[in-house]
Amino acid sequence: MDRVDDEHPWGNACRRTLGYIDVQRAIAYLRLGAYREAITLWDQILGTAPESARRDNGVFWARQASALAAVPEPERVVEIASATASIVEGTGSARLRQELKAIPRRATAWTSTVRGRELAEIISSL
Repeated sequence: MDRVDDEHPWGNACRRTLGYIDVQRAIAYLRLGAYREAITLWDQILGTAPESARRDNGVFWARQASALAAVPEPERVVEIASATASIVEGTGSARLRQELKAIPRRATAWTSTVRGRELAEIISSL
């Protein structure tokens, strides 16, 4: 349970988050190390939420990037990290900043590559 439980309270999110159950499943898969399953769910979920949910979408993209970092798919990770870093700048979201800073923990296999250095630069700019 410690690997699956979320430290952020979701409150009434089940009423306002489209695909809430799938979001929770994707988060659980990520935390359990079932990266491909998490990626598949994130691919289905992302893009379905309204534009007004910019911060939530950013958090979901960052979590997808964490799964992609472990697979690894460095190009997609850098693309997502770059896009979500601009959301942090625009919103000041501490939760999104925290999710972005967690990505390198799963990218250890490629940190010394060009994409790894790009990711480190994006993260250090936060």
